[in-house]
Amino acid sequence: MEKPIISIVVPTFNCASELKKTLESLKKQEYIGFECVIVDGNSTDHTVIVAEEYKNKVNFSITISVEKDKGIYDAMNKGVQLAQGKYIQFLGAGDTLVDSTTLKNVAEFCGKDKFDVIYGYVNIDGYAGKTIKNKINFLTSFRYRPICHQAIYAKNELLKKFPFQLKYKYVADQDWIMKTYASRAKYKYIGIPIANYNLNGFSSTEQGKREGRKEIMEAKRNAFPLQCALIQLFKK
Repeated sequence: MEKPIISIVVPTFNCASELKKTLESLKKQEYIGFECVIVDGNSTDHTVIVAEEYKNKVNFSITISVEKDKGIYDAMNKGVQLAQGKYIQFLGAGDTLVDSTTLKNVAEFCGKDKFDVIYGYVNIDGYAGKTIKNKINFLTSFRYRPICHQAIYAKNELLKKFPFQLKYKYVADQDWIMKTYASRAKYKYIGIPIANYNLNGFSSTEQGKREGRKEIMEAKRNAFPLQCALIQLFKK
């Protein structure tokens, strides 16, 4: 069987209805050269049952892994190891792709194989007209959330080279963006909406934002040590 161009990894835990929403979105895609990898952390509701049911409802491959994990970023790392695609996207349960042509549009860029990371922007689900639309550069990489990870398609090999660091509970994805950008990974902005971002994730809570800002400072110092030192010097 030919390997898919795109793998969509969905970490789950007790989110049966949200997962159904995400899988319905994938089911509508016109492009079929993709797979879905569901990494479940031993849900106690019907999440895994929903995942199993959709195996017979869709025309793309669904791989399901069920085992206890150390949190969302551990699940994402596990998903990378299972993914067969050249590029990987991470969606949270409840996130959806913008429309039926999303993967078809992205696949055109993935097929060129020129870029390590291809990204667009996200709409915020439930907030008409509100988006997170940032382009990565040295200045924006210092933001709390330079790019939403739901808008990213990253090369499988890059994700294996730079796994998510589990010491970060809230910002391991943003740490990954800064580290790979600092390492000269080739980022390509394609200027289209990719996903409807569900704000019910744990990093979107007030506690998540508060703790995330603390974590991001450490991540910045690790990714850009010289630049951070110079900034501190000029502040004095």
